[in-house]
Amino acid sequence: MQIKNLTKEKEIEYFKNIDNYLSKKDKLWTKYIDLNCKIVRLIGYNNEFLPHIEKQLTFCLKENSTKYDATIILWKEDDFQNLCNHISDEFNPKKNLRIRLETLYNKDRIINQIDIYGNNFSKTKPIIDIQIKRGFFIGNNKDKNTYYYGVKNLETEELIKEGHLFIQFLNNILKSNASNLIHGAVIGLNNNGICICARGQRGKSTLCVSSIIKGFDYVSDDYLILNQENKELFANPIYSIITLSPQMYDKLYKNLKNSQFVSNNARKDKYVFNISNFHDKFKTNYPIKLCIFPEITKNSNPNINPCTQKEKNRAIVQLIQSTLSQTQDLAENQTAKKIINMLKNLPFYKFNLSFDINKNTEILFDFMNKFSIESAPIIGLDEICIDITFNSANILNSKTGAIYTMNKFTTNIFENILNGISIENIISELIKLPDIPNNINDNIKLLVEKLKEKGIIDEIKPTFNKPDLNIHLIKEDNYKLSLIEYNNEKYTQLIKEN
Repeated sequence: MQIKNLTKEKEIEYFKNIDNYLSKKDKLWTKYIDLNCKIVRLIGYNNEFLPHIEKQLTFCLKENSTKYDATIILWKEDDFQNLCNHISDEFNPKKNLRIRLETLYNKDRIINQIDIYGNNFSKTKPIIDIQIKRGFFIGNNKDKNTYYYGVKNLETEELIKEGHLFIQFLNNILKSNASNLIHGAVIGLNNNGICICARGQRGKSTLCVSSIIKGFDYVSDDYLILNQENKELFANPIYSIITLSPQMYDKLYKNLKNSQFVSNNARKDKYVFNISNFHDKFKTNYPIKLCIFPEITKNSNPNINPCTQKEKNRAIVQLIQSTLSQTQDLAENQTAKKIINMLKNLPFYKFNLSFDINKNTEILFDFMNKFSIESAPIIGLDEICIDITFNSANILNSKTGAIYTMNKFTTNIFENILNGISIENIISELIKLPDIPNNINDNIKLLVEKLKEKGIIDEIKPTFNKPDLNIHLIKEDNYKLSLIEYNNEKYTQLIKEN
């Protein structure tokens, strides 16, 4: 169930009712997260939250503070329907016919989720998100810089599924003209910070952990704060946890100084552990001097070279798309442009990683000991930046901040177009496939039209080569094309099914 365009009066009423509901509970503790540029007060109505907070936010967690910039309120909630009823009669099945009817038609006899959108907060993210079945309450009172987090199941393996604690709240709190939360990594040497620009599964966490073991300075392997002061860029840490694949965890285990195991991420594909025993390597206000774009290769020896323009484009796309996807800000074009402006004038280097972790760290150590910002090359950025990774394309307009994403089927077609394959040849091969939709001809032409309209491709100069179509990717996406534009605080599917 969704409620759109919540009035300011209703928003104030809802949050007042939430405060009244919580006032009947016992306030058990108060802590503070010192993020260097912001201080966040934590108010807890349940002690089960504390172990999670102490493990994830060890470095930044403080007992006292004379001031704070925002508040996060935490409690364990056992009855989400009762909570809904307290917020407003509009969510009470006994008093609202629409809710009662939806409840009757639902096989679980409950409303699974209520999303409430307010014009004052975001057009794409709810101001209040109540996930009744899953057991989560999230509230964003931006006017008072107060955020609410009610959870039913506080077991480690359940909570870790949601990712790093408070990431959405901290993103809202940290966002300013000169700062932003980033999904990336920062390590460094000799006070020269390296911003590692890569999406997940590109080797950045392994590189960070092996580097910190070898004596590098450390800010983060995953989420961090970037802030700009007088044209200088600095990074600050948030979390004391790090994640590795089980294979990398086993390889690095002996050198981790008995770092505390936290979770297997509920799926056993990632191990989460606390590295507070490396806090002496953590750095605040660490100056960023260069960016590195890592890529795992089959090379026996790693190497680091200045990025080509296309490689820099890919690095920027991966960092921004990954950041805005994780923070649910893909349609916030101003945020994309802000991050671009923070990074675009730094030197960018391509790091071709080998499977030998020690060799990767050694070459980075040598590179950083020889690094000189004065002689580092700086190249430009294209207006249209394209990254194709894991068979999916992400595209960034660096001038407007608009982001475009494609599914794998569309990416396969897009790559053929980029390689100069004619539309006629692509369509003639597609229509030979079993189960291909009758309207594929029109949809391919619509795709090309939209790509031209958005400035992603120019006029096509076709060759007579045969298309390289991947039937597995086409089947995986059920023969449906998808090109989504994230622009002007909204998501638009540019290829609509008939």
